[in-house]
Amino acid sequence: MGTRSGYEYDAIIIGTGIGGLVAGAYLAKAGARVMLYEHHSQPGGYFTSFTRQGFTFDGGIQACEDCGMLFSVLRQIGVLDRVELKKARFGLATPDHFAVLDSLESVQAFYRELIKVYPDQAAGINRIVEDVGNFCRVMEAYCQLPNPMFGPLRQAMATYPGWRKKYKGDLKHSKEFVEYMKIPLDVYLQKRLTNADLILFIKQMMYAGAPASFTLSFYYFVMDYYHPRGGFQSISNALADFITEKGGKIQYKTLVEEIVLENGRAAGVRLKTGEIIRAPYIISNSDARRTFLKMLPPEATPETYRWRLAETPVSDSVITVFLGVDIPAEEIKTRDCKHIYYLPDYKGVDVLKSLDDEDAYTRAPVEICIPSLEDPSMAPPGKTAIVLQSLAYMNYANNWGTENGKRTEKYKALKEKVSNQLIANAEKLIPGLSGKIVFKAVGTPYTNERYTLNSEGATAGWTYNPTKAMNTGWEGMKGFKTTVKNLYLVGHWTMSPGGAPAGFMSGRIVSSLVKWRLRMRI
Repeated sequence: MGTRSGYEYDAIIIGTGIGGLVAGAYLAKAGARVMLYEHHSQPGGYFTSFTRQGFTFDGGIQACEDCGMLFSVLRQIGVLDRVELKKARFGLATPDHFAVLDSLESVQAFYRELIKVYPDQAAGINRIVEDVGNFCRVMEAYCQLPNPMFGPLRQAMATYPGWRKKYKGDLKHSKEFVEYMKIPLDVYLQKRLTNADLILFIKQMMYAGAPASFTLSFYYFVMDYYHPRGGFQSISNALADFITEKGGKIQYKTLVEEIVLENGRAAGVRLKTGEIIRAPYIISNSDARRTFLKMLPPEATPETYRWRLAETPVSDSVITVFLGVDIPAEEIKTRDCKHIYYLPDYKGVDVLKSLDDEDAYTRAPVEICIPSLEDPSMAPPGKTAIVLQSLAYMNYANNWGTENGKRTEKYKALKEKVSNQLIANAEKLIPGLSGKIVFKAVGTPYTNERYTLNSEGATAGWTYNPTKAMNTGWEGMKGFKTTVKNLYLVGHWTMSPGGAPAGFMSGRIVSSLVKWRLRMRI
């Protein structure tokens, strides 16, 4: 696959999030000359880790669902043997109940526990329990579908009849599943329940406005979670190393400011230094708004599309508290769960509707992640690394006390206040936590935006709300296409709901398309 005359590379990839790394690895494996530019000092985007005082923390994603893609993509590229993935056991906890989510029945049992708190809502809760079962089985069927994108076509064809037979009964709920993908969870819940507190309690367990069937089936993903030994940086490093071994290049601390067009086609990039590098194909793993509204001239995209980009809400961000604690892992009793979603009461809170309440996080759910329970390498001997996360928004408490985007003393004080509120909630599961902290760092939506360049610190691309999002449903299957010839998108901005699977899928699709076009010299 020879590089065309007048071009330095066959393809340039902007960003090394999981979508960019997957696309780059597939292309490099096929013999394409690829160059990846990354503004950060290491690859990964939200698939990244860092070490402080001997504690290793995952900076973004804390666990990843296989979803029929994680293992398949790494195996297909040829790096699965370079990472060690372990099942990540997940739990749901309230002040008086702890549920280990290791089966569909355990998820349904958690919902049935709510009848004890809200006995007058029993009929609606039982209907939700039924839908959880139906939708989780549909999601499992979809994820287990033999997919020729991630394996040999002959194998997919040979295993399809068995798949069809196994999931025939479950797939009869597909029509209902698809219909409820168009309806936000709160709308669904209002049809089943009449108690506002219960509706809010259930609703707060997922991104704002998430589709009903996606939310109720998300428990299948939770039971499909994996964590890599050494943290998520190990996956990103394995892919980055593979790319360079195959002749590709990655340049860090390098910001792409413009996508260069020639005769209406993407033909290269201009770096912040002013240098122009040319390639016949450009793949953006960058934020969608930044790609179209900042890196391209206005005339390159229709005005209506530019308006949608600017006005469509993005997905939730998070506040993350990184803790190194002087507590041996064996003394933390979480029933072997490395991830626990703790709900401090049965009423719930909507932080998005409590943006002026600086005490909202005293009632907010917190995800407690303790990978060093399974992986001692992530903390010094006798100590434990803990990550706390809760959904957050850039406009919380008057933009976190910032002034024109700049950090102020108010910003620092608010970070400290909110982080301590989350620690207090986590301490209900880990007694003595606050008095055992030897290292602490806090990241807000502003931190996420700074390190990943995702608008407003979005953690999964566009909003999950199907009535407001871009690239929903079948539209998401072609979200990698753009209005500019030879420019493609990969990553979680290509579809909604987004997330890691969107990165794997778009990276695979776009690399195949570019590889074919390079061979055809289109």
